[in-house]
Amino acid sequence: MRKLATLLILPTIFLAGCSAEPEVAKDPTSYAAMSAGLENSCESFTGGSAVDQIEVAGEYGTNPEVTFPTPLSGTGVETKVVIEGDQGVIVGSQRVALHFTGFNAATGEQFQGSEFGTENYIVQDLIDGAAPDFCKALTGVQVGSRVAILLNAQNAHGGVGIESLGISAEDGVIFVFDVVSAYLPRAVGDSQTPASGLPTVILAPSGQPGVQIPTSDAPTEFQKSTLIKGAGEAIALGDTVVVHYSGWTWEGTQFDSSWEKGAPASFPVSVDSLIEGFVETLEGETVGSQVIAVIPPEMGYGANAQGSIPANSTLIFVVDILGKE
Repeated sequence: MRKLATLLILPTIFLAGCSAEPEVAKDPTSYAAMSAGLENSCESFTGGSAVDQIEVAGEYGTNPEVTFPTPLSGTGVETKVVIEGDQGVIVGSQRVALHFTGFNAATGEQFQGSEFGTENYIVQDLIDGAAPDFCKALTGVQVGSRVAILLNAQNAHGGVGIESLGISAEDGVIFVFDVVSAYLPRAVGDSQTPASGLPTVILAPSGQPGVQIPTSDAPTEFQKSTLIKGAGEAIALGDTVVVHYSGWTWEGTQFDSSWEKGAPASFPVSVDSLIEGFVETLEGETVGSQVIAVIPPEMGYGANAQGSIPANSTLIFVVDILGKE
């Protein structure tokens, strides 16, 4: 999935729904409620005298009118909250949905933009230290906000410029974002007593899981256990979910992990796109939950080898359900 971080070349991604009403913050299934108390994983945004020179007119959800003196240059990453939302704080290392417009800070030329107020949002994974450094720019911002962001050349494009967009190596970049929604960075909720006989899950401070696998033979039937029970919506067949996951064979070989790729994954909950065991793992679970599942070969890849997965492998997945699109 292409996003803002891919050299600022932005496709349109269709996400379901639009920005939430303020009363959603009172809903225990909302992002605001479930993310309350999470610690920031990126440095919080800061302002600056340069970004304060950017003027943005227009209501949230409408195309903004943006004016600023040129050339405009700042230091590092500067953020100005133009309209403050109240739908939960961005904490970093997560996926967000945005409307945006982008300008060359040196020339004033607009180079890209979405149609504000529509469902043609873009999605962006906030990764600490990435360039552009949107994690620093947006951590601490409330969902439902409109913000102006000024990135110097190093933080915008590594100081190499983007010739196709008319951005030279010395040019900074300005974005105006409407923050439409955010997904959880990890499972949140109440810890549950795990079922006996399943691998033991050990979490790193980031939330990334590891497993200790029993020395016994692999189970012959599908098994799953909810390790953290989230308060969000239940997952049904046909939903498109955003998840973090890691997968191992029963022999202990890790064959895939969204955590190590640095960004969550999204896909429809359907046997047309997922193995049967993964569908069973997700169906009926709630957003915010963490689930471990042991999937026998007939519900996985069967007698077919898949990359580093040998034929007839029993699979182990640990999945954090971060949201629904």
